[in-house]
Amino acid sequence: MNDFKSLKIKQVLKTLLKKRGFTYEAVAEHLECSIPTVKRFLGPEELTLSRLLELCDLLNIDLSELHELTKETTQIEDSFTVEQEAFLAKNPAYLGYLIKLFSGETPKQIAVKYGLSIRSTDKYLLALEKHELIRVSGKQKVKPAFKNVPKFGDGPLGRLYFESVISSTARFFTEVAQAGLTLKRQGVDSKDRPHVTWGIDSTKVTRSSFDRYISDMERARIEFDRRADFEKKTKPIEELMTMVIVTGHTILANDSSHLEILENMLGEIKNI
Repeated sequence: MNDFKSLKIKQVLKTLLKKRGFTYEAVAEHLECSIPTVKRFLGPEELTLSRLLELCDLLNIDLSELHELTKETTQIEDSFTVEQEAFLAKNPAYLGYLIKLFSGETPKQIAVKYGLSIRSTDKYLLALEKHELIRVSGKQKVKPAFKNVPKFGDGPLGRLYFESVISSTARFFTEVAQAGLTLKRQGVDSKDRPHVTWGIDSTKVTRSSFDRYISDMERARIEFDRRADFEKKTKPIEELMTMVIVTGHTILANDSSHLEILENMLGEIKNI
């Protein structure tokens, strides 16, 4: 049973439960136990063979299939449970805190950066631990419960994330562009004022040309990431600046209603 105690088994099981829409409540009902019990054996406690077989029955897979899936664990994307997604969507501040932990910042660093009290820090950590989004080691080191940031999907968390990213990005570039124009009018040298390029293009191409463009952009991004990583490791910190890049690409049918947004970008033309 040593193999079945591994984190990989639990990761695969939680991923499958998530994909098939099983909540902790549904699992508890099927296994005739409490929700806290489900959280324990899918979390820090040992997963017994009997519980494992019950979960396989719920997921309609056998042990051999589960064993094969564990070999592909590295290919299975981390994902939030339904409960975790609902919690983070309802409490975006906790999502922001969790993302900071993913980036490698410690609770102490986050507290200093955002002026958090000890009480506030404890509330963040207790809630995230309660929802099994972080792990606290014996040495009180805090780490996210996932190796990588799970994809946010197309549910409430995904909608919250993309709406927030898009609105914040628009505000960011608007403020930077305005600051640059204001300083230009004031005669400030170009090297001492924000520089921003911003534009939107709409053109008609074939799907194959669009796919090729995306592929070329991805190769360029990978190459640029290598250069940026080299500079971070070799250049003095005072020579480095923060470069912000936002990309977005889509291809739509010519009669898509979404294109009306671009048509009316500077003001709707209508009968007056």
